Amino acid sequence: MKNSSRKAAVISIVSVIVSAAPRIANACAMCGLSPGDSAGHAYNTSVLFMLAGPYLTFGSIAGLVYMAYWRTTRRERKSASTTKQ
Repeated sequence: MKNSSRKAAVISIVSVIVSAAPRIANACAMCGLSPGDSAGHAYNTSVLFMLAGPYLTFGSIAGLVYMAYWRTTRRERKSASTTKQ
């Protein structure tokens, strides 16, 4: 008895999800736009900026760390070469 009620619950949940699928698709920001609308291009561009943000941040920090390392090693090489002479 317990197993059959579980199956009925799963079937009813799946049927509700399947019947709501067209409404869920219309909830998408891109699905409700008319063809040729400029809002779609703006939406895609904003997504690209959000995806590129972490990479640009990490790249900038890595570049600053590398520059600091390069300057330190350059100064050490200069001071080592002046002490040898």
